Amino acid sequence: MANRTALLTGATGFLGGHVARALVEEGWHVRALVRSDPSAARLLRGVPLEPFRGDLSDKTDLAEAARGCEAVVHVAGIVKARTLEEYREVNLRGTARLVEAARRSAPEAMLVSISSQAAAGPAIAGRPVAPADRARPVSWYGTSKYEGEQAVQARWSGPWVVLRPGVIYGPGDPGLLTYFRMAAAGWIPVPAAQSRIQVGSAERIALAIARAASRPDLSGSLAFLCDPEPVTVGGLAERIAALPLRKARLFPVPAPLVRAAGLAESVRERVTRKSRPFNADKARELLAGEWLCVAGLGQELSLPGHLELVRARGLVEFVKFAKIHQTRLGPQGGRTNE
Repeated sequence: MANRTALLTGATGFLGGHVARALVEEGWHVRALVRSDPSAARLLRGVPLEPFRGDLSDKTDLAEAARGCEAVVHVAGIVKARTLEEYREVNLRGTARLVEAARRSAPEAMLVSISSQAAAGPAIAGRPVAPADRARPVSWYGTSKYEGEQAVQARWSGPWVVLRPGVIYGPGDPGLLTYFRMAAAGWIPVPAAQSRIQVGSAERIALAIARAASRPDLSGSLAFLCDPEPVTVGGLAERIAALPLRKARLFPVPAPLVRAAGLAESVRERVTRKSRPFNADKARELLAGEWLCVAGLGQELSLPGHLELVRARGLVEFVKFAKIHQTRLGPQGGRTNE
C-alpha cells in the first residue's frame, strides 16, 4: 500500500487538509493538486505531499496529474458564489473536467468524489433523507453539487463512490472560527434554533474518505457521512458558548431577519462583485427545514464510534488548534496572528 498513489484535490482546504493527513496515515503516497505551496497550509504541516501545480480549470493538465494513480480523491469545490453559474464552473464543470481527464490516464483508479448533504436537500416532512431518495436541493450550492454527482456517475468508467458529508466541525473549520469570534465578543446569533442538523468531526469524515479509496468493492455507493444522532442549531450554539473562551450569550434570530440579512449581503455582492459567506441563497438553505439523513458506511469502513457532541474532541481540539498556532480571538471578534 505504501507505493500506491492517490491524486487529491482540495488539499489546502479545511476538509482536504484532514483528508491528506488521513490518506498518508492509511499508507498512501499523496499527489496534491494545488494552486500554491501546500506547506503554507496549517493543516498540512508535517504531511508529506507531492505537489502538482494547477486547479480544475482547462488550463491544467489534469490527465497528467492523475497519471499512475490508483485513486482519485476529489474534495475540491467552492462553498460560496454569487450565482448558480459560478458554483457550476467548479462544482460541476471542474468535476467533469477532472473525470474526463483522469479517465484517459488512470481509467481503473478508484474515484472518491466528495459532494454534500446539500445535494440531497432537507428532510422530507421530518423524515431523514436516504441515499435512494430523489435529490431535492434547495440552494445553488446544493444544485451544483448534485450536478457534480451526476457527472461522476455518467462519465467515470472505473469504480467510484460519492460521499455526502453533513455539517463538519474540527480544527481549521472557518465556519466554526466565525462562531468562536462571536463567542469571544460575548454573543452568538442563533437562526433556526429548533431546526435539527447532523454533524460529523473532520477527523472521522476524513478517515472514511481515505478508507473508501481502498474499497473498489463499494463501487456505485452513495452515502451520507455524519453522526447518526441530530442536534439542534440552538444546542450546537450552546455547546460552543460553553467552551473555554468567554461567557457568551445566545441571541435568537427570527426568520424574517435572516432573509433580510441574506438579501442585504446579496446586494453587497452585486456592488462589490465579490462573493460573501452568507447571502440570500444561503439564507434560503438555512431556513429550508431540518437537515436530517441516514448516515452510512460506518461498519463497512470500520470507522470509530461516534461521540456525543458535548464530549466530541473536534470542538475542544479547535481551541487547542488556535493556541498551538498562536491564534488569538480578540475582544472585538477579530483574529490576529502573533
